[in-house]
Amino acid sequence: MNTSPSNDQLLEGVILALQDEIVPHLANPKALATIQMMQSLLQGVRQTLPVVDAYLVDEHNDMITTLKDAANALGGAEGDAADRIRERAATMGQRAPLPAPPDGIELVASHRELTTAIESTFRDLDELQRGDVASAEDAVQVIRGHLAPRYMRQVAAFSVGDGFVGRG
Repeated sequence: MNTSPSNDQLLEGVILALQDEIVPHLANPKALATIQMMQSLLQGVRQTLPVVDAYLVDEHNDMITTLKDAANALGGAEGDAADRIRERAATMGQRAPLPAPPDGIELVASHRELTTAIESTFRDLDELQRGDVASAEDAVQVIRGHLAPRYMRQVAAFSVGDGFVGRG
């Protein structure tokens, strides 16, 4: 039979095959625990499939605003790190928001670039904080305000049953 299973169906098949074909032959408790963690991770991926593109678009567009807001929160702070943050805001922060749903390859590439910009901004803000630049804390809060919902989405997507991945 010639079929075209969806990504979700493929992942479900792997989870079930692990359960039906591999687990019954495992005598080692560590191997069994590893299989169960693998199944939990695969289930987490299944749960994110329907929403991953929407999440990426939302995070992409929010990162554009976050980079600009973090630079604005620095006020008149001086130094190389502050200049790098402002430069990122002037370049990456000027991108046009993406509509949903955009081209998948373009979305992932752009999301990755903006994520790198957020990470670099966080490192530069750490440098400014260590240099006692008071406004750096305000900018850190802007970045944290962006990251917290992202982390909560990941936790919600990868929660399995009554626990987290590997702790079911």
